[in-house]
Amino acid sequence: MTVALLSLPDGTSSLEFAPDDLESVQQAISHLFGKASSELRGSYSRIAFGGENFLFEQEWDAPCLIASTEGGSLLLAQIERRLSGTTS
Repeated sequence: MTVALLSLPDGTSSLEFAPDDLESVQQAISHLFGKASSELRGSYSRIAFGGENFLFEQEWDAPCLIASTEGGSLLLAQIERRLSGTTS
């Protein structure tokens, strides 16, 4: 599994992963933060979990969750650590 947490120019972040890892990401979200809610919006979805909102995009077979706040970026970092097997 390859999961990458990228810092965006606006100070937020994007969790990027392979399409085959989508179920693992969903399981990590559920385990860490409980049930997520989603709303389809054309070419993207709005996802909410852990008290934060995210955009989910899957263009060109490259799914990603994009945080819109610093708090959301911290949640994405928790998911990345869980999926990469690190604890720091």
